[in-house]
Amino acid sequence: MIARATILFAALLLAAAPGTALAGGAAAIVIELGDTAIARAAVDERFQVAVRLLARRQGVVLADQDPALLEQLRQQYLEKYATELILLREAGRRQIELPSSVVDQELSELFADDAELEAFLAEVASAGSAGHVLLRQVVRDEKLLELLNEHLLQEIKIPPGDVITLHHDVKDTLATPEQVCVRHIQSDSIEAAQQLVVELEQGASFEELARLRSTDAASAATGGDLGCFERSHAASRTEFEKAAFAAAEGDLTGPVESRLGYHILVVYDHRMPRAPTLNEAYAQIERELALEKLPQRIQTLVDNSGVVIYADRFSAAAE
Repeated sequence: MIARATILFAALLLAAAPGTALAGGAAAIVIELGDTAIARAAVDERFQVAVRLLARRQGVVLADQDPALLEQLRQQYLEKYATELILLREAGRRQIELPSSVVDQELSELFADDAELEAFLAEVASAGSAGHVLLRQVVRDEKLLELLNEHLLQEIKIPPGDVITLHHDVKDTLATPEQVCVRHIQSDSIEAAQQLVVELEQGASFEELARLRSTDAASAATGGDLGCFERSHAASRTEFEKAAFAAAEGDLTGPVESRLGYHILVVYDHRMPRAPTLNEAYAQIERELALEKLPQRIQTLVDNSGVVIYADRFSAAAE
């Protein structure tokens, strides 16, 4: 639970500029951005939705969390929300739009049915009857900020030399591992497996025999296809894996014994490790470098926004 709490804490952090501290109650203004003033109560209501939404996505039970940690999260959320307001204002300036269907889809993925949604909203006591509207707003803002990030990434220019240098440094880590793609027929006895080998060598269809005679019902439905898998570490290799990686493409191999029975297998594709060329990896590396520069771009927007945050008005001591 400590690890999950740490993830929850880290996910709520974003930098914003601090402001002058003044005393005040729930109606006190805690964020000023241009002609927009946000009251403490409004931030608290949004926090109640946002923190529960994040906890749901990460499988964290808020009731198990230390109240001191939740208060720390709440304090950090004030800064996060101020940054969001700045970025949402930038998204509006750029006329970035988000179809309501995107919000609908996200909510349908988060909540299996209306009962789950209502149970979630019931936890957000401070939001009251406006909980559903606020939930949609939080999700909409998240998706809108994702779109803005893509706009900002497109504007970040990465010198080709930087891409070339990084490709040289990381191309081996980007390499696709060795893989084999395998079909098999599983039998309960060595005698049944040996009979299958005879029939296959006489021209029987591997896929048809797999459908009719394999004891592995899952792969039998697809003609014995197990798909592709990577070579594991030497210490953990099974006899099946050893046989698959040693087999020539297209050749019958087996019977090979496993804890599930006896297997006849055919490797239909053997893919060797391969590092991507510069051209193949260019777009991925360029994006990674742009992502490294994105926080600086966001910080510039924050620094130039004129935002003022009254953190002391938001503290528990100001209640």
